[in-house]
Amino acid sequence: MDGNNTTRTNVTVVGVETPGPPVFDKIFRILIVCIIIIVIVTAICGNILVCLAILLNKRLRKTTNYFIFSLAISDLMTAFFSMPFDVESLLNPYQWKSGEFTCNFWAFMYLISAPTSILNLMAVSLDRYFAISSPLRYYNVMKPRIALGAIASIWLYSLAFTTVGMVCWPYYDHSVMHGLCYFNISPYYSVVSSAVNFILPTLIMCMIYFNIYKIASAHARRIAKQEVFTSVVPLTSCSNEDSGTIISEKKRIKKNIKAAKTIAIIVSTFLLCWMPLTLTSTVGSLCRECLSLNFELFYAMLALAYMNSALNPILYSFFNQEFRESFKKLFKLQFRFR
Repeated sequence: MDGNNTTRTNVTVVGVETPGPPVFDKIFRILIVCIIIIVIVTAICGNILVCLAILLNKRLRKTTNYFIFSLAISDLMTAFFSMPFDVESLLNPYQWKSGEFTCNFWAFMYLISAPTSILNLMAVSLDRYFAISSPLRYYNVMKPRIALGAIASIWLYSLAFTTVGMVCWPYYDHSVMHGLCYFNISPYYSVVSSAVNFILPTLIMCMIYFNIYKIASAHARRIAKQEVFTSVVPLTSCSNEDSGTIISEKKRIKKNIKAAKTIAIIVSTFLLCWMPLTLTSTVGSLCRECLSLNFELFYAMLALAYMNSALNPILYSFFNQEFRESFKKLFKLQFRFR
């Protein structure tokens, strides 16, 4: 998830040191640039739609979606402030002319958006776990201010962690050398960051969804027993209040489980997109001689990681009816003003 002590143009991120400009196949370079540009446009448009949908639709202003909003902001930051510099580096390798400040800004925005994304996903996973495991306590305790406090903590932590890495743990005297922009952080910082901000949250989320699966299975068995009971016992022997309570509980359980499944798919997509780049960077930082990686493969993994920012809004619209309806309304509103 980190670029460690690297330049994104000579890819020392995985232990590849090059004495001169990176050599790319021209067709490959054009292909990757086109992919990243498509991802930028899709990510910006899609995540702006997500933010507008949550802001304008009262039904979407739930504590769970506060974390989704925060995740969309993180994806927008990546699309606006990180991806364009990769496009520039691919189009003009070994010709960094934007200065030291811009180079450090690029590194900072890339490094801060990575932990905020996965920590927001971990927070929304915990939110779904408590909604399913302790529904009564959840609806009494989980108020908007709690969610906003958690989101603020995530961003402050990411800000502090990134600042410490760049200010207190640099690897080079300068970030720009020989026409290259280096992500000027220590390989040790990169390993710690990958462990704390990727591997640990991933393990926690695996435990969360394993427990959600167990709870969902228990709920399914209980619902099945209730259905058998109501089908055997005559309707006249059950009060309207009891039958209404059973139906209401079934709807609530199914709704929470469906929401948890949607978040699980979003988390899985995030991990599939980011894991190749993160693990490769970590191994390269631990043992630079253990791994040799060509530029094409590195940028292919980087493009895959960036795709996640564009995929999230698509997943929301595909798996969440309320988001889908809000997106349709926003499109209709846009065409109405034309």
